[in-house]
Amino acid sequence: MEYRFLGNTGLKVSAIGFGNVLNSDNPDRLQITIELVKRAYSLGINFFDTAEFYGYGEGEIQFGEAFKALGAPRQELVISSKIFWGAPLTLPDVKKINQIGLSRKHIFEGVKNSLKRLQLDYLDIVFCHRFDEDTPLEETAKAFNDLIGQGLIHYWGTSEWSASEIFEVREVCARLNLTPPVTEQPQYNMLVRDRFEVEYGRLFDNFRLGSTVWSPLCSGILTGKYNDGTLPAGSRLKEFMDNFIMKAIYNQFFAEDKREKLLKLLNDLANVAKKLGCTQSQLAMAWILANQDVSSAITGATRPEQLDDTVKSLQFIKKITPEVNKEIDQILGNKPMPGQDVKAFGLKKNTRRELMIIKNQY
Repeated sequence: MEYRFLGNTGLKVSAIGFGNVLNSDNPDRLQITIELVKRAYSLGINFFDTAEFYGYGEGEIQFGEAFKALGAPRQELVISSKIFWGAPLTLPDVKKINQIGLSRKHIFEGVKNSLKRLQLDYLDIVFCHRFDEDTPLEETAKAFNDLIGQGLIHYWGTSEWSASEIFEVREVCARLNLTPPVTEQPQYNMLVRDRFEVEYGRLFDNFRLGSTVWSPLCSGILTGKYNDGTLPAGSRLKEFMDNFIMKAIYNQFFAEDKREKLLKLLNDLANVAKKLGCTQSQLAMAWILANQDVSSAITGATRPEQLDDTVKSLQFIKKITPEVNKEIDQILGNKPMPGQDVKAFGLKKNTRRELMIIKNQY
């Protein structure tokens, strides 16, 4: 396993983390979660991620039982959760109106409820699961600063915030002498690239912001299981189609007008993986981890052996050379182009990924 600093902190997280969004909606999957956590830990994974939103507490309950069954010393684990949706979105409901968002009330109550479900005394990282337009940033930042002061959390971060929102909250923290968020948790994979590779660039450069990216395999699409266009039995899109994330992924990438292009792309990636001697999922994960702005890539699993395959992707990071990366970009056809003013004059500007790979070669 490779361990990386979480941005500009002294905290080391495994380059591959484990998240439990997949099994969190079903209490009957507790035993599977326990087996997955044990396998992840045996493979060197020390970073585990969940959220109050996952099963509205069920995900945290399962992780709590899994950590107890694992029996590892607490100091060996880096555990994170996310706060925003503490109740289903069925507003208006007087019983739930303060269980959603980033008010001081919900942040404190949400974190304390998460700790009870996880059976922990503290969390290493708590993420703001989304940006809250209704709550002043000063209130949110002060609440997390106080939680750190009370020893209930060690760090805080954001998830799916825009760069401008992160810059704004950092300005608030600087002005009020508060601990700023140290990491962002965005979606990032071969099919979803723009925000991570372009929008966050100055945050990575100026503040060494950490990142714990989710869906590195695009909910299984990049594993090779769907290269023939069908949904095989046991696959995520087949087994978890009731999950809102799986439904969104299917509708986004398997729509009739996109299916043919997607299948060609997937099969071309399979050929690249074959040349490199790895599986298609290992190629997709190695491609993610070749970007040094990635602190940790969070993966999910339905079977322990899937984690074995994912962790082996670390062996192929060095094979993502500039030549291989260029071939992948040509297949994907979605390479972000930062600096539109430069592009307008017909000049070539290397992307952050290209510059990082060049740096790593010398």
